[in-house]
Amino acid sequence: MDYLQAEEEGLHHHLLGEEQLTDEQLSEEIERFRRIVLSACSSLGNLQLVTDSAQDLTERKMEYVPSEDCLASLKDIKRYIQEDEQGEGKWVLRWLGECNTLQNDIIPIFIYYTRQLKNQLSDHDHDRALKTIMMCVELLVFLTWSMDSEPEEVKVRFIRVLRSYKRAFASSPAVFSLLSIAVMYFRKPHKSDKEALLVKGILYVFRNVLAIPDPLVSPTSKGMSQVEVHDALIAVLDNELAIDFFLTLASSADDKQLKDLRPTLLDIVYYLFYRVPVSALFDQQMTWFNADNGSKRFGRHNNFGGVYAVSTGDSTIMPVFNAKEVLHPFANMFKKRQNVRKPKDPSEASVAPVDREWRILDPSSVPILRRVAAVFIDSCFNRFMSAMFEDARTSGTVMDASTPRLLYVAAYFVDISLTNPAVDLGCTSALVQTHVFGLVMRNASAFVEMREWMPLEQAMYCTQQILLSLGRMRGTKLDSLSESVLSNLFYDGDALDLFVRLCRVYKPTKHSRRFLEQVARLTETFLATLKSYAQAKAGLLVKKRVKKRAKKPVKTESDGEEARADTAQDPSAANKADNESDIGPDMDDAGDAEDEESGGEDNDDDGEVLVERAFDIAKFERAFATSDVVKAYSHLLAPPSSIEFVYPMLSRIAIASERPHLFFKKNIMLRMLVLFDDQYTYPHRTEMLDLVAWIFRQYITVINSPALTHHYKAEELNNKLAVECMLAFLKQSRLGTTVKPVITRHIVEIIADGGSKKDDDANDDELKGDVTVAVQEGVRIEGVRIEADDDDFDFDFDFGLPPMAASSANNNQLMDDVDMGEVYFNR
Repeated sequence: MDYLQAEEEGLHHHLLGEEQLTDEQLSEEIERFRRIVLSACSSLGNLQLVTDSAQDLTERKMEYVPSEDCLASLKDIKRYIQEDEQGEGKWVLRWLGECNTLQNDIIPIFIYYTRQLKNQLSDHDHDRALKTIMMCVELLVFLTWSMDSEPEEVKVRFIRVLRSYKRAFASSPAVFSLLSIAVMYFRKPHKSDKEALLVKGILYVFRNVLAIPDPLVSPTSKGMSQVEVHDALIAVLDNELAIDFFLTLASSADDKQLKDLRPTLLDIVYYLFYRVPVSALFDQQMTWFNADNGSKRFGRHNNFGGVYAVSTGDSTIMPVFNAKEVLHPFANMFKKRQNVRKPKDPSEASVAPVDREWRILDPSSVPILRRVAAVFIDSCFNRFMSAMFEDARTSGTVMDASTPRLLYVAAYFVDISLTNPAVDLGCTSALVQTHVFGLVMRNASAFVEMREWMPLEQAMYCTQQILLSLGRMRGTKLDSLSESVLSNLFYDGDALDLFVRLCRVYKPTKHSRRFLEQVARLTETFLATLKSYAQAKAGLLVKKRVKKRAKKPVKTESDGEEARADTAQDPSAANKADNESDIGPDMDDAGDAEDEESGGEDNDDDGEVLVERAFDIAKFERAFATSDVVKAYSHLLAPPSSIEFVYPMLSRIAIASERPHLFFKKNIMLRMLVLFDDQYTYPHRTEMLDLVAWIFRQYITVINSPALTHHYKAEELNNKLAVECMLAFLKQSRLGTTVKPVITRHIVEIIADGGSKKDDDANDDELKGDVTVAVQEGVRIEGVRIEADDDDFDFDFDFGLPPMAASSANNNQLMDDVDMGEVYFNR
């Protein structure tokens, strides 16, 4: 043994790089180190025949018996692993996995000494057995630890080994032995530090084993042999009452003695419901993969006759006799693969990610998980979540590794409770407290600032479930709680602005489609809750943070004389002063007056002031009518997904805010064309097609006029076949005609320079600034008002069409007041 220790010390110096070795010498040293590690493994114990005279010789069994040097060998293996952690090869862990040391030695040793503790042992033997058990637990934690933080090649190399460890725990009495030791020492009224550490280590083992991922299998794969390990492990944990032990600890999570165990319990609860959607537990008819939009949608209207003349773009006209065939070409030809960067790899995130793909759930696991969810919601949720959020508040760290999973688990069980109307809303009231909701919102805002998108998705999911719970609580015995939380939320202008920012952060190269779907779901839930609350409350106020305007200094006579002297020396200063005087009224005085009317709110050191203003929900909804929001939501159109949340937003932007021109971009228009394909089925199909047709009718109007195309910055589709097909469809369809269009075809005449006209063939001038364009058709006058935006929510330009009742004389005066060249928009 002394010889091996000396040789080990020499190898340790070589492997740490203290001496330069060639590749051949390094390989030899690694092989020598491997022999030392395997020598320690071989001295752990072996199988021996049970010597029981009462049994027949043919019925005797082989049992694992630890050696006398078992404890020393376990310590050596632990030291080898710790030394190997300083390098990058993970050689010791690899060799232990190749030799199946965990399955063949460590688990049998642990089971053996667990049985020994139940017998009457001397103090020396009891101490030796306890030390061996603790050493086994430490090695189990080392061997089953996740490799997510390691390089990709290391993860690929060890994933098979980790899955073999998971199978070992799912098919052996190791779970019973681990649980019995944990319960034995947890029930002791006075535990030593080592005993408390032993219980914590056993929970680590359960957490690590549950966290080992099963292979992702396609729903079209035959058989479930590859994904049964996790469900088999859940069945073993349920049969051995390990899950009940976890629930008992969670129900007492507010105990100070369990503070160190709370994060591990959180991970265990999360991995029990590992990649299982709520719908899989309570609706077996629904698939737990994304809905397949490939199902065909046929109806009797698809068989109606009709002849369409379709241009192929090369002056060739071909007849088409079916509306489906007319719409099919431009609905599928745009599905070209784009050369864009893939979203950021979840493994690169600075915090532990939440798994993205749902898994196939074995039917035998459904009753187990349903029972666990019911018990957790009824007996554990409020205490456990209150304690966890209190720990998150006192820690003050936003980017803690457990924060995303805490938000996800809390939202997940609230989602389950909302799915089942029989569940009392009070069972999940810990999540809808004012301070907890504020903590969730602060975390979401911090994730946006730090561009941590994966934790942000969990914060959005949690926020959505809180809003749904608050909406469900209104009118019940918890109405006062809902009123308190919602009043604080909608009073905070920064919180309102956060929802607008969330809709503008999406980038295809940085975010996944699922991230965007979560944004759409949260935004629609928030706006629905806000609208319902605002309708019930008259005179809703919001506290906004605005920049503090400095007062202009009062000019004295001496200042005027100095200014005139400076002007005499520098004539350009006079021109600059004249330009500043033409800006308009003193905005600083107006701002001061506004602040005085608001009641003199708190001032900040950074030049901002908090003021109270009346809340206008229509004005707030227009904050979402921006090009960034339209561009982001358009990615959910091809193929269509979450349309029940996308349609209200697009309708709000195009119709309510009167900004259809935001859709006049080539990529957006092509994505909207896909909605007409009959192979896609989605909610609100009729309403969505009506909205798209309404936008297309105005797009055709704009694209046929060079001036309007330039003014609205519309992009022309480079596929003439798609345009011809859409024109043919719009001529025979009444879709998009129920709502009055915002952009119409009229003869627009702009008189400039005192009414002087320019040549009709002159190029269309760009419309800029605060301009009013008069549209004359008989005696009817309509105006397009383009004005600068000065509201609270950072809107874009407001393109409205208010009717203007004016006489012929007023019309002529209006024409003379426009200071631009004449432009004709021919029909």
